[in-house]
Formats: sequence, C-alpha cells, structure tokens
Amino acid sequence: MNQTIFLLVGAGILALGITAGMMVMRRKLGSEVSRLESRLRDMQRHEDENRTLLTEAQAESQNLSSFLVMLPDLARQLNSHLDRRNIAQLLANALEHIFDPSRILIYFSRHEEKQLYLAYKKGVSETVPLGLKVGYNEGMTGWIAESRQVMDKDDFHGQSTGLRRGARIGGRVNEEQLGLDLLAPMSYEDECLGVICIGGSARKPSDQKRMIKLVSDLGSLALYNNLLYTSFQAMANSDALTKMYTKRYLLVRLGSEIHRAEKANQPLSVFMFDIDHFKKYNDAHGHLAGDDLLRMLSKTVRHELREDDVAARYGGEEFVVLLPGIRKAEALTIAEKIRRTIEMTRFPNAGTQPLGKVTISGGVSTLGEDAKTSSELLKAADDALYESKQRGRNLVLPHRIRYLSDEEEEEVREADPVA
Repeated sequence: MNQTIFLLVGAGILALGITAGMMVMRRKLGSEVSRLESRLRDMQRHEDENRTLLTEAQAESQNLSSFLVMLPDLARQLNSHLDRRNIAQLLANALEHIFDPSRILIYFSRHEEKQLYLAYKKGVSETVPLGLKVGYNEGMTGWIAESRQVMDKDDFHGQSTGLRRGARIGGRVNEEQLGLDLLAPMSYEDECLGVICIGGSARKPSDQKRMIKLVSDLGSLALYNNLLYTSFQAMANSDALTKMYTKRYLLVRLGSEIHRAEKANQPLSVFMFDIDHFKKYNDAHGHLAGDDLLRMLSKTVRHELREDDVAARYGGEEFVVLLPGIRKAEALTIAEKIRRTIEMTRFPNAGTQPLGKVTISGGVSTLGEDAKTSSELLKAADDALYESKQRGRNLVLPHRIRYLSDEEEEEVREADPVA
C-alpha cells in the first residue's frame, strides 16, 4: 500500500516536472518564434527596400543610358542652332529627359549690364514674364550667376550666402515661392552666360548636381558659340553710327523670321518709328549733334529690347524693331515703353524741339493679323506710323484695317470740323 502511494506520488511529481518543463520550453520556443518572426519581417522589409532601390537604380540607369544615347545629337543640335531661342528649348528638353521637373527657368545673361533675363519658363505663373531682368547677386539666381556654383536649396539654407528669405527678383517676383530645388550656372572662363533653375523634379538622380552641371556645360558651349557668331554678324551687318542692324540685314532677317513664325505657328510683330522733327534738330544744331542724338537714342532703344529682338536703322532717322514671338497687344506695350523712355530721357538740346523734348512716333503691325508678307508687314507698320504723325506725334498706334466707313467719317470731319 505504501509502495503504491509512493509510486503515485512519484508519478505525480514526474508529471508536474514534465508539465513545468514543457511550459518552460514553450515559453522559450514562443520567444524564439517571435524573434524569428520579427527577423523575418525585417528581412522582408529590407528585401522590399532593396527591390525598390534596385528598381530605382534600374530606372535611373535606363534614364541615364537613354540620355547618353541622345547626348551626341543634343550637342550637335545645340551647336548648329545659333539662335538663342532654340538653345533654351533644347536645354529644357534635356532637363525634362533627366529630371522631369514641373518647373523650369532658363536665364541668359546680358554680360555688359551684369544682368540676366528670363529666356524660357515652364510651370510658373504669368506674374513671372519672359524677359524678366535679374541682377547679379539678386536672389538665388543672381547669386549663382555671381558665384558660378551648382547649388540646391539645402545648400542655400546651410550656407551663409547673405540672401534674405522672401527676397524679390526683378523687383517684383518672390523667388522663394517659385519652389526651385536645383540651380546651375552656364559660364565660360570667368564670364556667366546664363543660369538654369529647376523645381518639383519627378526624377532625382543620385548625382543630380553632376547631371545638371552636364546640361549647363552644354549650354555654356552653345551660348559661347552664339556670342561669337552674333559678334561677327553684328560687325558685318551693323550700321556704323547707331550700331543697329542695317536695312539690308533687316529685310533678310524679316523673311527668315516670317518663315520661322509660320512653321512654328508663333506670332511676330514689327515696330516702326522715327524721331519727331529730326530735320529741325539737325538744322538748329548741326549734323554732328544730329549724329550724337541718333547714337544716344539707338543705345536707349537697344537697352529696352530682349536679346532675340532685332533693331535696325531703316533709313535716316527711321528705325524698325522685329519682335519674334510677340502678339500685337504685347508689342504695343513694348513700343509704348520705348516711346515713354525716349520722351523722359534728357537728350542734348531737347528743349529746343517743337514738343519741348525729343520724341518718337511709331506704328505696330503683326503677322497674320495685318499682313502675310514682309513688304505688307512693313507697310502696315508704316501706315500706323503715318497715322501717329497725323494725330500730333509722340504717339504709338497699332495698324488697323481701314474700311470705306472710316474714310467717309474722315471726310465728314474734314468737311465739318465741329463734328
């Protein structure tokens, strides 16, 4: 009996020991399983990350490979198109291919004035106009032009560049609101030729600074070649006195601009003007003084124009400005600004003129709207210029198609001045 009890107790103790051992083992196994599950999740997460990185690397590699394939053709196009408008568009195409940015701004420089002007834009509001002028050291863009360094927005925040947050460029545009992420200079030796700015890039290569530098270097070479070409062209085709293009060059250029405008379905306007009472100025002060006036006035006009505009001395005191890509309303604004600038400029002996100052009268015409050929376009601008003279001078008017009713109204006014 005692032996049976002893065996039962022993069996119970053994059972308890086995149960306790199993519980301990279960805890250890549960902990190990949890650890293995956690490690498995980490491995899966790392695998997903690696797969994502691999996909991104493959996409970046494919993107880079396709860009390298197009690079020789891009370089050839950049250096065969000696028109700055084409250079800007080709550079924008390259930036689209590499970065797919939502915003692009491309500035070219006016090196003699230490200024940049906006030659191309994408994804920014109408408050940022083409032709916007930005001084060197003005905002991030001007700082890049001055320093000639590739920088991103983190560089600007991390370095002491002396830039004020919310600073305005061109006197009116808050550059911080443009959302620019990456900026690069286009320069040759120690001279800045332009600045490239992008923002909102859908693709961000790991070496994005080197990639945008590659594009800016291509732009630098193209712009330098353009500078040499236009310098030789200006020497060969410029009027010696005013430094404006000659009438012969104007007529050739007008024909090519009309062909370009029709092919690209782009507007083209012409502004023709002459100096009011210039003969009286010459008679009163002599031809040397008249030459000085022509020289000063021409310089004033050139300062108001874009790099792509073509200003020419058409004959005597008469001038013509070609405005590629400009519709009539904007052309009138440009022409009126030139007229007002000349009116406010203190030219020598201006007070002796009949209007008490040196002034101009002008007319504006637009391809398609007023004319179809170069001769028709010039005649339409000349007709508007004549009308400005008839209305008292110091005025710029658009060309308008005249109808029989207009002529009848003029005849009535001539017959009855009160009307």
